[in-house]
Amino acid sequence: MKAIILAAGEGKRLRPLTYGIPKPLLPVGGRPVIDYVIDNILKCQEIDTIYVAVSHMKNSLEAYLAHHEHPGVRIETVATLAWETGGDLKSVLAQKAIADEAVLVCYGDNVTTIDTARLVADHRKNVGANATVTLFEVPGEDAPRFGIAEMKGNRGRIVRFIEKPKAGETESRFANAGYFVLEAAALAGVAMERFKIESECFPKWAGGGKLFGQIQSVKMWIDIGTLGSYRAANRLVEEILPPPPQAKKQ
Repeated sequence: MKAIILAAGEGKRLRPLTYGIPKPLLPVGGRPVIDYVIDNILKCQEIDTIYVAVSHMKNSLEAYLAHHEHPGVRIETVATLAWETGGDLKSVLAQKAIADEAVLVCYGDNVTTIDTARLVADHRKNVGANATVTLFEVPGEDAPRFGIAEMKGNRGRIVRFIEKPKAGETESRFANAGYFVLEAAALAGVAMERFKIESECFPKWAGGGKLFGQIQSVKMWIDIGTLGSYRAANRLVEEILPPPPQAKKQ
């Protein structure tokens, strides 16, 4: 099974930090952000290849990832045009001739803990699903920052997906965690252009009964989209997660 990390963003809101380093390589708790994403992916032993969509300062990312070694797993960068989540995802699928299989898709700019093995297993149970999205519960006041899913029943079917809802638009607190399993064929009829899969595809699929959610309890979830959230991520990682291997006392 293939995994795709969406890591082509320029990180404009993180300037001046991203003038000299791509956003996925910014250190959090002594490790580049992308390391946390790879750790989550490797929890699913079915993954044999990780494609990383790159654009801004792609040479730096390529050089760093060249030193990543995981038995049985190949990591390869794929150049894209930074066409948002949907456009870059569509580009990777096309370049790698992925058309009729499920792929694990991950955002490259958040720090969290996700059980990807469970996500993949649950997706296979969701007959007719175009995608299964990992969800986590957020406080009500934070809902407008996320893509929010409304579910019906206990089978995980999402009946409505609202990207960054307005205050009062939904009572749901289940937010997109940035990890989902996608049937590549679901994007076959979508044009190769700039688009966000969360706002262009997820709502349509939810309306058609083809979008599912899987709720997970996470120790933490922080994106590093702004200087403030980046600083918060470093503080929280130090409090919650163990130090990187090289930082442990002998």
